[in-house]
Amino acid sequence: MALTGTFEDISFAELLQVLNVSHKSGLLEVWRGKDRAEIFVVEGNVARAISRRDRGPDVVYRILGWKTGDFSFERSEEPVARDISESTEALILEGMKRFDEWEQVEAAMPKMHVVLRQRAFAVNELYERLTPEAQKALQLVDARRDIATIVRESGLEPTQAVIAVNELLAEGVVEEWSPESPSPEVVETAGRLPEARGVIDLTQSSYFSSKRRLSENHAASGGVGRKNAKESG
Repeated sequence: MALTGTFEDISFAELLQVLNVSHKSGLLEVWRGKDRAEIFVVEGNVARAISRRDRGPDVVYRILGWKTGDFSFERSEEPVARDISESTEALILEGMKRFDEWEQVEAAMPKMHVVLRQRAFAVNELYERLTPEAQKALQLVDARRDIATIVRESGLEPTQAVIAVNELLAEGVVEEWSPESPSPEVVETAGRLPEARGVIDLTQSSYFSSKRRLSENHAASGGVGRKNAKESG
């Protein structure tokens, strides 16, 4: 029987602790939108973690930063190829340590809540020149996450993550984004358009009046045709 829930009811750290204390073995799947990961647990300890972006402890550290999401745990005794040697307790402690560092970094940077979006042409041209850390941070830039969220969910050390984001900004691969802001064209023409006055007169020559006359003429010609046909009969 599967165990399911959301991280609003129980945090990821608390869920790992529950599985650890009860010495459970099986597959833990977590997801949030398009982000998904598979975490294999053996006797309560995380043995393997895989996501679309990476694998290993970084996957666990990244998901520890999630505040929302869903999970499903299915018990299994199948053997698992272990690629994580740290205990569950050690993973959580390292994650908590990074949380503390993230808070310090956020306090030191005034623009941590600025949302970023990718610049497609620059990504295509410059991606191979970016450091692996910047490439990993770039995968989280989606015009919805702010810098603080990117740092928290990157799986990198906070200082490394901030350096990676600064690299993306310096290279022009990403830019600040505010979806609520009107486009420059709208701002430029604001207040310059002529004001509409009066009402529309449909009796004058226009598309509508032409269509009406055409309809009236057609009805009149049809009526004459039917009258002539009746008289000839």
